[in-house]
Amino acid sequence: MTDNDLKAAVTRLAAPVVTSLGLVIWGVEVLRAGRTVVRLFVDVPSPGGAPCPTDLPARTDGDEQDMAALSASLDQCEEISRHLGLALEVEDVVPEAYVLEVSTPGLTRLFFCLAQMRPYLGSVVEARLLEAVDVPGGGHPRRLWRGVLDAVEDDAFVLSPATISPEGLVEPENVSPVRIPWHTVRRACRMYIFAKPQKPGKGPKRAPNKPERGKQTVKQR
Repeated sequence: MTDNDLKAAVTRLAAPVVTSLGLVIWGVEVLRAGRTVVRLFVDVPSPGGAPCPTDLPARTDGDEQDMAALSASLDQCEEISRHLGLALEVEDVVPEAYVLEVSTPGLTRLFFCLAQMRPYLGSVVEARLLEAVDVPGGGHPRRLWRGVLDAVEDDAFVLSPATISPEGLVEPENVSPVRIPWHTVRRACRMYIFAKPQKPGKGPKRAPNKPERGKQTVKQR
């Protein structure tokens, strides 16, 4: 069974219980390094509809702010894992030993299609490509791109390249925006930037005063 066949089977078997809990399938990831790992990501429905990997119905109750604040609970993930694990065993979908993981996409969410990227315009995205892409204006071609998501098209997305400082600041590169076709992407995810808070009242450390050579410093009591 190919990875795409396995993803389709997991989506089909998980759909009934996911829908019954008022959730949607965000995507399925299969990792083959060592023991096979099957990861199912579930999320609350967005006001605009279900994520692109499935055609599951979406709820429309509540406003957008309330929906954005919600997430699938640990109990829901555990219930989905129990039902899906049993279904996978009954149909013998994965003949070899494997690990099943069910979780929410989280803050650093993996994107499975372009439609999932549109709500995250202005966010920092990391994209790993199947082949290196030339840097606009010259420079060594890159397989790994990080930058601010500027636009999402029908078959590609546009990043303004940027670096992340040790303090968690997004620093734009002196490079023109790059257009990345979706079919060239191996993995793309949102980067959640943790900015380090500055400690109030603390300035740069000052070096201690050193005594002049040949002299001793005497402390008076």
